[in-house]
Amino acid sequence: MDAADEVALPDDPEFRAAFVSYLEWGTRLAVENSAPDAKPFHGAPVPKWGWGEAPPYLKE
Repeated sequence: MDAADEVALPDDPEFRAAFVSYLEWGTRLAVENSAPDAKPFHGAPVPKWGWGEAPPYLKE
């Protein structure tokens, strides 16, 4: 999140949650696909992240 702050990405909690989910998904995929015996599936769908996936965040 430090890098996201440095480049002034939105600090909206829903955006950050979606952003972290994307990074985690990509990292897991990279680890799996870089294994010595990996057989990546090149036609796999890419998940979509967006706002409104969870109830709105309310600042108190």
